[in-house]
Amino acid sequence: MSILKPGTLCVIIAGCPENIGMVVEVIQHIGVYQDRQDAYLIKTTSGRHFHQLWSGNDLLRGQSDECVTDRHKLRPLVGGEDDEQDEVVERELIVSR
Repeated sequence: MSILKPGTLCVIIAGCPENIGMVVEVIQHIGVYQDRQDAYLIKTTSGRHFHQLWSGNDLLRGQSDECVTDRHKLRPLVGGEDDEQDEVVERELIVSR
């Protein structure tokens, strides 16, 4: 999977069911962290706390608007003004008869 840059907006697609669908912003790519191979520090875009967060063996509710998560649980949102656009090359099609 590609590395997400700080400031990238993403939607949560896996993990705690109550957090799925939340829009978050990437703060930092951490890499290897505890038992995670590709970790990211993220925060909610609304400023509201995550519905659920694991802290060791404890499930916390509404404790923070920042957390560390795995890359595979995030999907970047596309189509905004700041997204890099692929270069479109227009060429004339010549058909031989």
